[in-house]
Amino acid sequence: MATIGVRELKAKASDILDRTEAGEPFLVTRRGRPIAVVLPFNIGTVDLILARAPSFIKLRETARGEYKRGRTLPWSDVKAVASKAEASD
Repeated sequence: MATIGVRELKAKASDILDRTEAGEPFLVTRRGRPIAVVLPFNIGTVDLILARAPSFIKLRETARGEYKRGRTLPWSDVKAVASKAEASD
């Protein structure tokens, strides 16, 4: 993964975004410390974003608890839990 400083990112944003769109990821640093990652938007990126979404985290925790207790939920119940979690965010 290429590393780029904030100042260079500002100066070369279009070029960096073109390269990212072509599949190249970048680690963004400020004063040498990593602060962000610029990734091409694809299925893996969607999974990364989803994994950090509060409503998904609540849904995952609920499902894990049910699984540990030996219970599973019908799909309609899973969707209902997801809707409730989303509404509370």
